[in-house]
Amino acid sequence: DYASSGLFYVYYTAPDGDIRIVEYRRASAERADAGSARIVLSVDHPASNHNGGLVKFGPDGLLYAGLGDGGGGGDQHGARGNGQNRSTLLGKILRFDPRRDGSRPYRVPSSNPFVGRSGVRPEIYAFGVRNPWRFSFTPNGALVVADVGQGSVEEVTVVRRKGANLGW
Repeated sequence: DYASSGLFYVYYTAPDGDIRIVEYRRASAERADAGSARIVLSVDHPASNHNGGLVKFGPDGLLYAGLGDGGGGGDQHGARGNGQNRSTLLGKILRFDPRRDGSRPYRVPSSNPFVGRSGVRPEIYAFGVRNPWRFSFTPNGALVVADVGQGSVEEVTVVRRKGANLGW
C-alpha cells in the first residue's frame, strides 16, 4: 500500500554486523524521511558473511525476508548449524506482516507453518538455507530461492509448501 501509506522497508547489515529490517516513510516523491525510521526486525549476526539480503512483499501481501545462516565455513553455529535450528531466525526465509501488533514491532500470521510450536520461531516460512540472497514468486505463488552454498555448491530451489526444509 505504498501509494497510500508512503511506507517502505529496507534490509541491511548494520555497522555492528547485525541484520536489520527498517520501515521508513517517504518525505516526498524522491526522498525518505530519515527521522521516520522504525526498526521492524534486528537479528544478531555472528560473522561478516552470509547475511542474506532481500526483503519483498509476496502475493499474499506479507513481507518475506531471506536471512543468511550467520556465516563462517560449513554452517559452524551450533550442533546442527543455524539453517536447521528452528529456534533462530538465521538461515531462514521469514514471513510476517510488518505492521505493529500492540507493543510488538510486527505481526506473525496464524497461517505460518510453525505458529504455536514450542521452541520454533513462528516467523519461519522455510528453513535450511545458507545465504538466500534473492528470491521471487512464480505466477502460481511458489517461492523460488537462489541460495549460496559452500565452495562449488550453489542452489535454486522452488518452495512449493510452507515449512519446507531446503536442506542446508
